[in-house]
Amino acid sequence: MKKFLFLTLSVCVVFFTACSPDTTPSLGKVVDGYLVNVDDQGIILQGFDAVSLRKGGPLKGDPKFQSTYHGAVYLFATAENKAAFDANPVAFEPEYGGYCAYGVSVGNLAPIEMWTYDTTYQNRNIFQHNQKAVNGWKKDVPGNDALAREKWAKFQQQYVKKG
Repeated sequence: MKKFLFLTLSVCVVFFTACSPDTTPSLGKVVDGYLVNVDDQGIILQGFDAVSLRKGGPLKGDPKFQSTYHGAVYLFATAENKAAFDANPVAFEPEYGGYCAYGVSVGNLAPIEMWTYDTTYQNRNIFQHNQKAVNGWKKDVPGNDALAREKWAKFQQQYVKKG
């Protein structure tokens, strides 16, 4: 009985610690004043070439072709794609720091799956976490986007230290 009580208490402590609103995001980092979904090397989009996504063929980037923008390192498959990005990075930057758009709309920072990439809403670079998030987002894209913008502003206030 003591083991069960100890185990239950331990699980509760871990759960409440993980869900505490004062914890830092478990995903991504604040880099150069930007909250971005990057790996330990600062690479965004899981190393995929943001320009190739726009061209319809997702390609893995090569570290010899890279640029840094808004705190994230972008990798490109070719020098031409890097040049296109450098000329207009806003056209290729993922919305919501590269986090799941639907997750942000419901107040969560969630990782993304590359296959969920979508530009059909206002020609913006939107990613989701999984099929459930894709379905939730599509139920009300303008409404979910409005919620995501509101929540994203709150994430910025919460995690990004303005000096």
